[in-house]
Amino acid sequence: MLKEYFLKNWKLFTSLLILCSLSLLMLASLSMNKTDKLDAFYRQLIFMLVAFVFLWFFAKLDYNLLKNHTSFSLIFYVVWLVMLVLLLIVGKTTRGISGWFNFGFVSIQPVEFMKIALILLLSKFLYDKRAEMWNFINVIKTGIFVGLPCVLALLQPDLGSVIIMFLIWLMLLIFCDLKFKHLALILIIIFLISFIGFKYVLRDYQRNRLISFINPNLDPTGLNYNQRQSVIAIGSGRFWGKGLGWGTQTQLQFLPESKTDFIFASIAEELGMAGVMILLIGFLLMFSYFWDVIALASNNFSKLVVIGMWVKVFVEMIINIGVNIGFLPVIGIALPFVSLGGSHLIADFIVLGIVLNINNR
Repeated sequence: MLKEYFLKNWKLFTSLLILCSLSLLMLASLSMNKTDKLDAFYRQLIFMLVAFVFLWFFAKLDYNLLKNHTSFSLIFYVVWLVMLVLLLIVGKTTRGISGWFNFGFVSIQPVEFMKIALILLLSKFLYDKRAEMWNFINVIKTGIFVGLPCVLALLQPDLGSVIIMFLIWLMLLIFCDLKFKHLALILIIIFLISFIGFKYVLRDYQRNRLISFINPNLDPTGLNYNQRQSVIAIGSGRFWGKGLGWGTQTQLQFLPESKTDFIFASIAEELGMAGVMILLIGFLLMFSYFWDVIALASNNFSKLVVIGMWVKVFVEMIINIGVNIGFLPVIGIALPFVSLGGSHLIADFIVLGIVLNINNR
C-alpha cells in the first residue's frame, strides 16, 4: 500500500527530496565558516520535520471539509485576516517590515498562510458561483476577498506578497472564463491603484528600489548592492561552481541574505550551472505533478485549488530567481522549499499536503 502511494506520487516526493536536499546542503555550506557552525542547517532541518507533520495532516484531512463546507475556508481566511490586523499592532519589525509575530525561539509570518487561505476561499466561492461569473458583482466580491489581505500586507509593507495574492486571484478568475471587458476593467483599476500606490503608499526605500532597478547605475554600492553581488556570484560559479564552502561572495559575506532571499545565487556560485539545473529539475517535476493533478481532477473546485497552489509556488520561484539574476527589483520573496525560514516552508508543505489530498481522492 505504501509502495503504491509513493509510486502514484513519485514526481512530488522526488522533487521534494531534490529541493530539500539542496536547501540543507547549501545551508550547511554557508554555516561552516561562521561562529554558529551549522546553526542554520539544524534550524532548517527542524523546520522541515515540523513541515512534514503539516503536510501529513493536510494530506489526510477530510476532503469534504474543503469542497462542501464554505465555513471551513471562511474561518481559515478570517483567522489569518485577524492575525494580519494584530500584526500591525504587536508585530516584530525586521528590515523595516512588520511581518512577524516573535515568540522568542520562533517567529510566525501570517501572510504566508493567508495566501493558502485565500486560495481555498476563492476556489470555493468561484466553484459555487461558476454559473454566475458573468455578473460583475461576483467578480467584485472576489476582489474584496483579495483586497483586504492585500491592503494589510501593503501596510506592513510587503509588496511581494501583495503581488502574489493579486496574481493568484487573477489566474483563478481567468480560469473561470472571466469576460474580456471585465479583465480590461480590472487591469485599468489595478494600473490606477498602482500609480497612486507608487506616489503615496510605498515607502521611500521601496520607491527607490524600483527606480534603481530601472537605472542600475544610480546607486551601485547602496540600493543595488545586494543585486549586483548576486549577479557577480552567479556569473563566477560558471558550470561546475567553486565548490561547497569556497564561494567568495557568499563565504566572505559580500552577498547579504545568502541563506534566504539570495540562496539561488549561493547555489549558482558554489554548485554552478549544474546545481542550478538540478534545482530547476526539482521544480519542473513538482509543476508537472501539479498539472497531472489538474488534468485528472474530477471537479472544478479541485482544479481551482491546485491551480491556485501552482500559481503561488511558481510565481514565488520566478520572482526569487528573477531578483537574483537582476531581471526583477528586490521585493523580498523566499525561494520555495529552499530558503531558510519556518513560516514559508511550513506553508509550502501545506500546499503539497492539500494537492496530495486532492490527487489521492
